[in-house]
Amino acid sequence: MNDRNKDRFDSESGYCRMLGHEVSFSYCRIARNDIPCFRIIDCWFERLPVADYMKENYTEEEQKSILAKPASKINTLYDLIQQAKNRSSTTGS
Repeated sequence: MNDRNKDRFDSESGYCRMLGHEVSFSYCRIARNDIPCFRIIDCWFERLPVADYMKENYTEEEQKSILAKPASKINTLYDLIQQAKNRSSTTGS
């Protein structure tokens, strides 16, 4: 994809509903370890051609992965607890 255009909206800023304050577009496009926030289209579509931006810079498969809602914190915690239990049962025997 065309990496030169990834930073073209970086100076734009808007309100982040998850964080509760203003953030730059650059923050949104690298929010998850250099991967855009899953809400990037929802938050920016009224101000920027962000759907086109995503199509220009990411494959369809990458977009699906980026825009997929992450697992809930409860599910993630449950999975981590289960993994810890499994580790302790295999090392504690």
